[in-house]
Amino acid sequence: MRGILLALTLALVGSQQVKYEPNFSSSKTYEYTYEGLILTGLPEKGLARAGLKINSKVQISEVAQRTFMLKIINPEIQEYNGVWPKATFYPATKLTQALARQLTEPIKFEYSNGRVGNIYAPADVSDTVVNIQRGILNMLQVTIRSTQNVYELQEDGIAGTCHSSYVVQEVKRSNKIVVTKSKDLNNCDEKVIKNIGTRFMQHCNICDQIGRNAKATAAYTYILKPTEFGALITEATSQEIHQFSPFNAMNGAAITEARQKLILVDVKAIHNNVPEQQFQNRGSIKYEFATEILQTPIQLLKTKSPESKIKEILQHLVQNNHQEVHRDAPAKFLELTQLFRASTYENIEGIWKQYENTPQYRRWILDTLPATATPNAFKFIIQRVVKKDLTIAEAAQTLVMAMLAVKVDHQTMQLAADLIEDNSAIRAPALYKHAVLAYGSMVFKYCAESSSCSESALKPLHDLAADATARAHEEEIVLALKAIGNAGQPASLKRIQKFLPGFASGASQHPVKIQADAVMALRNIAKKEPRKVQEIVLQLFMDHKIHPEVRMVASVVLFESEPSVALVTAVAEALLKESSLQVASFAYSQMKALSRSTAAVNYKVSSACTIALKMLSSRLDRLSYRYSKALYTDTYQYSLMAGLAAKLYIINNAANIIPTAVMAKFKIHLLGATATPLEVGLRAEGLQEALTRNHEDINSFPSPRKIEQIVKKISGWKSIPSEKTLVSAYIKLFGQEVSFAHLDKKYIQEALQAVREPVAKQSFMWSMIQQIQRGISTEWSKPMLAAEMRRIVPTCVGFPMETSLYSASVATIAVNAQAQITPTPSSDFHVAQLMNSNIQLRSDISPSVGVHTVAMMGINTHAVQSGVELYTKVHTRVPMKFTAKLDMKENNFKISSEPCQQETELISVRAHAYAVSRNIEDLDDAKETPVLPDDAETDILKEKFNPEVVASTERERAGRIARLSAEMMSQDLPNTAEHQSRRYSKSSVSFCSKAKNYGFQVCLESKSENAAYIRRSPLYHLAGHHVCKILLKPAHTSDSTVEKIEFELQTGPKAASKIIKTFSMVELPEAGEAGDKILSKLKTILTADDRAEAANNGTTLKKKSSSSSSSSSSRSSSKSSSSQSSSQSSSLETEATDNLEKAEGEVDLNNRKYSQRKSQKKQQQKKQQVRSRWSNKKSSSSSSSSSSSSSSSDDSSSSSSSSSSASSNSNRKHYSKMPRPARRHMTNTSSSSSESSSSSSEEESKLGSRVRVSSESSSRSSSSSSSSSSSSQMMFTSKQFKYMGDSSSPVFVIVARAIKSDGKQQGYQVAGYADLTAPKPRVQVMAADITERSKWQVCADALMANDYKGMAIVRWGQECQDYRMAMQLETGRLANHPSVKLTTKWWRIPSSARKAYKKFGENVKGMALFMGFAQKEQNNPSSQCSIIFALTSPRTIDTIIKTPKLTLFKRAVQIPFAVPQPALSTEQKPAGLLHSITEIPTLIAEASRSECSASQNKFDTFDDVRFTYALPKSCYHILAQDCRTKPEFTVLLKRTSVGDNLAALNIRIRDKDIEMLPTSHGHLRLLIDNNEMPLSRLPYTDSSGSIEIKKEDKFLVVLASKCGLEEVKFNGEKVKVTVASSMRGNTCGMCGRNDGESRHEFMMPNGHLAKSSSMFGHSWIRQGEKCQKGCNVKHEHIDLGKVISLYGEPSKCYSTEPVLRCEEGCSPVESTTVTVGFHCLPTGTSVSPAQYSSFAEKSEDMEHSVEAYTECSCPADLCAEA
Repeated sequence: MRGILLALTLALVGSQQVKYEPNFSSSKTYEYTYEGLILTGLPEKGLARAGLKINSKVQISEVAQRTFMLKIINPEIQEYNGVWPKATFYPATKLTQALARQLTEPIKFEYSNGRVGNIYAPADVSDTVVNIQRGILNMLQVTIRSTQNVYELQEDGIAGTCHSSYVVQEVKRSNKIVVTKSKDLNNCDEKVIKNIGTRFMQHCNICDQIGRNAKATAAYTYILKPTEFGALITEATSQEIHQFSPFNAMNGAAITEARQKLILVDVKAIHNNVPEQQFQNRGSIKYEFATEILQTPIQLLKTKSPESKIKEILQHLVQNNHQEVHRDAPAKFLELTQLFRASTYENIEGIWKQYENTPQYRRWILDTLPATATPNAFKFIIQRVVKKDLTIAEAAQTLVMAMLAVKVDHQTMQLAADLIEDNSAIRAPALYKHAVLAYGSMVFKYCAESSSCSESALKPLHDLAADATARAHEEEIVLALKAIGNAGQPASLKRIQKFLPGFASGASQHPVKIQADAVMALRNIAKKEPRKVQEIVLQLFMDHKIHPEVRMVASVVLFESEPSVALVTAVAEALLKESSLQVASFAYSQMKALSRSTAAVNYKVSSACTIALKMLSSRLDRLSYRYSKALYTDTYQYSLMAGLAAKLYIINNAANIIPTAVMAKFKIHLLGATATPLEVGLRAEGLQEALTRNHEDINSFPSPRKIEQIVKKISGWKSIPSEKTLVSAYIKLFGQEVSFAHLDKKYIQEALQAVREPVAKQSFMWSMIQQIQRGISTEWSKPMLAAEMRRIVPTCVGFPMETSLYSASVATIAVNAQAQITPTPSSDFHVAQLMNSNIQLRSDISPSVGVHTVAMMGINTHAVQSGVELYTKVHTRVPMKFTAKLDMKENNFKISSEPCQQETELISVRAHAYAVSRNIEDLDDAKETPVLPDDAETDILKEKFNPEVVASTERERAGRIARLSAEMMSQDLPNTAEHQSRRYSKSSVSFCSKAKNYGFQVCLESKSENAAYIRRSPLYHLAGHHVCKILLKPAHTSDSTVEKIEFELQTGPKAASKIIKTFSMVELPEAGEAGDKILSKLKTILTADDRAEAANNGTTLKKKSSSSSSSSSSRSSSKSSSSQSSSQSSSLETEATDNLEKAEGEVDLNNRKYSQRKSQKKQQQKKQQVRSRWSNKKSSSSSSSSSSSSSSSDDSSSSSSSSSSASSNSNRKHYSKMPRPARRHMTNTSSSSSESSSSSSEEESKLGSRVRVSSESSSRSSSSSSSSSSSSQMMFTSKQFKYMGDSSSPVFVIVARAIKSDGKQQGYQVAGYADLTAPKPRVQVMAADITERSKWQVCADALMANDYKGMAIVRWGQECQDYRMAMQLETGRLANHPSVKLTTKWWRIPSSARKAYKKFGENVKGMALFMGFAQKEQNNPSSQCSIIFALTSPRTIDTIIKTPKLTLFKRAVQIPFAVPQPALSTEQKPAGLLHSITEIPTLIAEASRSECSASQNKFDTFDDVRFTYALPKSCYHILAQDCRTKPEFTVLLKRTSVGDNLAALNIRIRDKDIEMLPTSHGHLRLLIDNNEMPLSRLPYTDSSGSIEIKKEDKFLVVLASKCGLEEVKFNGEKVKVTVASSMRGNTCGMCGRNDGESRHEFMMPNGHLAKSSSMFGHSWIRQGEKCQKGCNVKHEHIDLGKVISLYGEPSKCYSTEPVLRCEEGCSPVESTTVTVGFHCLPTGTSVSPAQYSSFAEKSEDMEHSVEAYTECSCPADLCAEA
């Protein structure tokens, strides 16, 4: 019985098992109170926030099985806008009333086991209201697992399917279950998010790991009550945080905080009836985007009837943007854009019909519609283009901008596809080209969010490529490839591969440009499918048969696709075996540049490149700039999570001076993404050929049949294709190519024709000239939506949280201009005649720009907006009213303008941060509260201590504070640490820069109040109020005002007439008796200085005439006498200083007596003049003394000594008062000059070479120390630099003056003088203040002292006496290398310049270390810097830089161009400085030429590759040849039987045959077209003047520079061929291709590389005809002649390269062994000899040595038959 009872009890308990899954009873109605709250702002208290709150009751009841009804009762919406937490919520009554009907509409939802299914709502309920109801249902979404208390899962919610973590706790005492749920809203499998305006930005995944800009999380707490039908949710709370910062969020971020509370208040046994209405399925619990996508978050507009509002705004924009852009024009433009977005197609059509004939309104409509970006606006624009309602210019900007901006969907894609497929719709080729490119961008946006793209979207582009290929239309092929590249879809890979060599059979036949464009089209595809693209471009990069440029472009795509470490390592491994130096240099420089990247997005590829570089040889780093390079630089701030980067790709062809292609791109890293706002590319295909080739038309000459016959006889020759395009360029914006163009001969001819023809034949040009003479008055306005970036995510309350950035600009320019041309143009007037006309232009131009930029974070719906906005307004206006006169005959140009009459605001920037609240029902009551409130709290430091007794109220407050808990204090009290007394960060700047002479001043005014007191971060610096203005103000003076400002330039003979104020060069006054007394003292000082200098120099300054034994003895005693010399020097320095101090008193006394006879003003002027002259003479005397003591027997030293004596005598006639510190400084300088020079020489010699740089004007017998000392001193005297205006007229005069009301002038004048024909060429520039009493001047002189030295001095200040600095440039030798030394010395410079120099000196060490300079601290001459460049090779220089305290040096610095380096003996002087400068063009031209030579069996190619090769007898070899499509010359060489060392030369230039044959007597015979010409008749010139033959010594010289053959010299044994720079890369033969690729030098005619020099030479033998001229060999493929075992299988092998064999019937006389590649087949395969040549394209299975016959003999009877 007991067992039965136990069983019944267990069964009863099992039947009543508790269900933990939430559920509702089917017979009850549950009533909850609901509260939803959203607040947005900075998290700290005391700052403004904005938000919403919804209060209501919610009833839930079951209406069907697992289907429930939710009804909101008594909803109330409240708004918040104010300082948190002081402000309170206030009711939004009108908004509540407007939304109450929809909010109270019941909805149905599926619900089972805590999971919400589909939601059903009436059709008239808006998506915004349904989303609010989703927010309530989201509180019911809870997943309970009865077997686990802690678990994680991906759970559906309003934000999507996101990662959720659960913790379940059971409270048995109260019989409740507490569930805590947290959600990571950044970790979602399906995240509900909408990004707008960021399609062309690439997301940075690694940036998210470092620091996200946007983060979000949510936490939910549920209290469940177990019941028999399931767990009942009695209370649910949630808190969700969204934080965002444009910078690193660790430094502070703005937040949007959402909270919900759902509390069960009643359970009724009443079943609510379902209303009789239709319910539509409105989706799942996931948020559904509504009209907020088209709703601008910064404006809230009523858009039910937008037509009237559009007309009103159009009228405002047209009327208020004439002369100047209105300050609210950008805001009005945004409003107009929003209204057009809310308009239907019929609305837009109606507005257009009303205004289409009004130009100003028409322009505003056409500029606004593309920014609208709606399907209706796009359809309207398409219709206007098809109906030809728009001009070509209007259609170009409107259509293309609309295609780039439109919101793409199936409808808009179909409209765009129909447009570009309709050939009659767009007739203008330029418009069609840009439309096709824009369509590719539309495809990119349309397919951006899907892994695959529909074929229908890509079909127009694929069809265009196929049709262009079938018609072989290169320009359309390029257009199709570029558009496909814009689309960037993997489905286009097969179409692109048809143009890639190695992937399609005919791809290699396409021009290199098309192949390169095909590779570039893979760049956007790599963003979606990087691995597929990497496979393709890696295969292209590894294929050595492909053109180097295509391979380099492939490497660009490869490294942009973020390759892995393994892939980068594979590239590095390939570079070790790379045969093309261009490709090796380019790829290596890319890897090296990326290895230094600091950007987060490049972290992986940078690490991979760093590792791979360890495998490569450092020799690749030493390749010069003539090889292709990739340059990269970037800067990235992790604190800002932002950075900039720039890339420059230079694709060179060493055959050309001009780069083949240049690409530059700029990247920005911002907001966790990467964008390329700008990329430009330039390709100069035929530019160098157009610049270097002669102007004669090649087609006018007879066909060069003889050369073509030679080409045909070369086995397997492939001609070089000719390039037609001179220059092509493209531009990309955000990775999308928006335009490209090319320049060819046709456009140049059209431009030249326009200049040469009368303007009457050119209607446009003629109408422009007539119009500008009548006068032009026009106004132009251009609005632009520069940025619209939005990120929308749902919140748990159901409102969308948006972060967005808008930037709109309006530019306006008003122009009034009229020109007067004398003489008046007639119908036969040419544009070139303007050069002889007098033109006067009166113009009034007023450009202005207004920019509004708004950053917003908060709620944005069609009914309500609430959040934080940062509003920045920029306004710029630069009015210009002037009259310009240009007289070309008189060489005069003049501009006059009125002065500044009133204050003008040039630039103003205002930024304010607000908390904003708007609702559609009460727009007039919108609220804006500054984020930084105006009632700033007082600064505690400014408060005074009050000793009085605390008042009773304060005591009560203190007691109340004492009773509060710590938790309450942190929330409510103002004196906590979180809400302590603060003072806002304020800054104010105001200063003006005055131009008094011109009557105006430019002022900067700036004020800023921000929240940086909370946190020193960029975001908090932005939060607040900022104002910055640049103002142009009148500069009023006490005297008369400025009436006119003029700027005038005069050149030619009349320049002197424009000088207003004569320049003065002050000479030193005569001192009289007072000066004699003073200078008698100075003589003693100078004598002491001479003795001190001699003592410092010691015994090393002996005369050169001393005997060798004296010299050696003096050298041996120098060490022992060093201390004695030092003490003697010290005593002499002391004596000199004492004499200076004693002389100072007498100078003062004489000056006082002298001042009694002269005025104080004149006396001060003379003191300044004498002080400057005394300083010059003193340094001159010291230098001359040193020079004369070191080499008195030298002519140069003797002259220096005599000049010193003369200088000393002249000094006796002058006097000066020198300050004591200056005199001590001069004494120290003179005493230490020899020491610094000697130590400098010693230190330079330690750098690894002799650092003696001597002026060539001095004798070579001077000692090293003397030369160094003399070079460090710069001799600038007043006699060298005199005013040139006294003897010559100025070359030019510039006057910038202001004319005052009293007729006086003020301003500046500049005059330039030049005397280049004098023995010492000289240039002088003088500037002066033309104000009446001003003596401020600038005197700049440059002088060529001799052929080896040039110097310049600049003086400025009062009469050019206050400051002075000089430079000297001289040529010389550094370790026997040609060198240039530049020395800069300063005596007196402004304090600001000294500070800048000091600051530069503090950073020079780091800069030098960064640039790879070695450095050494040493005392060099003070107040002096020098730099030495020594040319150690044609492409490297050694550099030495000396500053007063530091010496820097670097060896073998690469230079981007070659400089010829002639070999000079030690006794031979190099060319002078002036000669070197004038010869620079010639040197560059010579450096660009190429030279090849051959002597006996030694060859030296154009690319300096040397090899040996024994020439077979009697067979002509092609030594050098023009290998373009239409060759102009060929040079053939053969060894003759006359002598072993003698050779014959045959030159064919066009149709001229020139043959030089040696004789047994060592002379040469000259045959021209088989007619012998005696050498006595030379020189010879052909009838066309293109060919010249002359004799130089034993050489015959052929010159044909017009044909690219600069020179051929031949003496019977040695030949030297020199070709022009235009032939780089265009030659072939044994001299090589002349393309800089030394690794490709053994290129055979068939394009393969020879394995040996013998095979290389044999391949270039010109195959002769049997029995003629003795060459009886031929090229043919051979059979190995034996069976070999290949991989264990017997095989017969056939050569893949032709081998020399005798002609049929002839026998070999001489042979040589060569190594040849063979292709093998099984022995059973039958191959006939006729098929041997087919093995040329087969792979090599093995190599084997065979005999090549180099000379053959044919029997007489065989030749007789022939």
